Amino acid sequence: MILGITGAIGCGKSAALTAFAAHNWRTTDADQLCHELYADPDSEPVRAMARRWGGGVLAPDGTPDRRKVARIVFADPDELAQLTAMLYPALLRKILDLTAQWRAEKSNGAVEIPLLYEAGISFGVDHVAVLWATTEIRHARLRQYRNFTDSEIRLREARQLDPDKKLERADFALINNGPREELELQICELIDQAEAMEPWTKTKI
Repeated sequence: MILGITGAIGCGKSAALTAFAAHNWRTTDADQLCHELYADPDSEPVRAMARRWGGGVLAPDGTPDRRKVARIVFADPDELAQLTAMLYPALLRKILDLTAQWRAEKSNGAVEIPLLYEAGISFGVDHVAVLWATTEIRHARLRQYRNFTDSEIRLREARQLDPDKKLERADFALINNGPREELELQICELIDQAEAMEPWTKTKI
């Protein structure tokens, strides 16, 4: 099985991915794959960003300055759409290549994709698990662990599908308002539910 993991900003997607890895699943996340694309100054997404926004969005090594790009795209939905058009075709190729490898290995895998629904790429996974937490808890995490300002949080949330609507569309729901141990227990239950739903591919160790 290939499971897509998504949810609102600050809901604990990375913690969930870590928990799946502890169950010997193959794991990756879209942000890491984007980092790989960003790390190559000659990649088409990076060249497209420079053409669109000028060299001022690039760091001295020629790679995109993610904070500068974020300030542009989260302030203007048209620019965010442009970034998605630049980045997501290459990102999707990476995801599909990787998950095809996992399937060939008969391994279970989890892919964290924050904009899975917004970008319309849920077709690349078998099922979707949505992380959900209250607004207050999510915002507190973002301030404490990522040093986000209230303005940065609002800008990012404005460009994402409402968290409750993501939850409605999910195959599995993971409620992450408490300690990590509670999330890990839910993930164990999710795996048990999935085993009952369909033939299950045991992960190679």
